[in-house]
Amino acid sequence: MNNFFALIAITVIMTWGSPCHAQTLDWGSEVFSDLVDSEGETLDSMFVFQLGAFVEGFTPDEDNVGDWADNWRVFDQAAYNQANGYFTGTAGMADDGTGLSSHATAGFSFEGLSAYIWVRNGDDPVEGTEWFLARADSWVFPDAVPGCCDNEPNAQWSVSELDGGDVPVWGSQGGITGNGSYTVTGNHSLQTFTFVPEPSSPLLSALAVALAVLRRRRAA
Repeated sequence: MNNFFALIAITVIMTWGSPCHAQTLDWGSEVFSDLVDSEGETLDSMFVFQLGAFVEGFTPDEDNVGDWADNWRVFDQAAYNQANGYFTGTAGMADDGTGLSSHATAGFSFEGLSAYIWVRNGDDPVEGTEWFLARADSWVFPDAVPGCCDNEPNAQWSVSELDGGDVPVWGSQGGITGNGSYTVTGNHSLQTFTFVPEPSSPLLSALAVALAVLRRRRAA
């Protein structure tokens, strides 16, 4: 049992990779995790830690980062303890598949959708924004079956349990690197990555002039 689950006094752990039937989820990270941004600085209170899903048919990748926020639906938002380096949340699913958390997107059914943890300090993919997005293959929201899980233990999803096969979509987990820009500062439990700034208009103009000059010289 890892430190995160020990400290919040959870005594029953589900087997990873088994079907998820429980409609209440405990999720987060180990206590004293190394949670840092793209330059290796400890994440601060500006970051939000959310568990959720993207609308059916939308798969997040580096080519559609501008559409992530519009297609994101929140199941729960975790509390973050910066001093002790962990985040933790507990949230249930209603019989219609909607989330019971006060942060949950109203009226949206999560039933059967792939679950992600999205850590970020802003929704816009621009320089200075820091993101971490990842999931394990076993993270699928349960079926919304009324009364199915009254006597079953809560499902437990810890970002600390991701392994080498669970490559983050954005950011890094334990040295397993996904998309994004960062400074190499070692292997961290969780590292958000940022975005390369778009070239400015003056720079683009200068590049165009330089290219034109080069072409003229070659033609001469």
